[in-house]
Amino acid sequence: MKLNLVQKILNTEKPSLLSKIDRIFQREEKNDWWEQLPIEIRDSIMEGIDDIQKGNTFSHDQVIQEAKQKYGF
Repeated sequence: MKLNLVQKILNTEKPSLLSKIDRIFQREEKNDWWEQLPIEIRDSIMEGIDDIQKGNTFSHDQVIQEAKQKYGF
């Protein structure tokens, strides 16, 4: 896995991706509250961030409208 990741890093020309990878390593170097979270919580947070980046979100108005329909507000 390490060699595969190294190869991908060496082959990429995307500065934004390299910045993200660098931020991951910077966060790992700091022993902060993130490390204290259970892995399930960290995975859930990262999944949420990934959803946001992919545009898989709902606006406040959409959530309110759905709640009104579902619960009769």
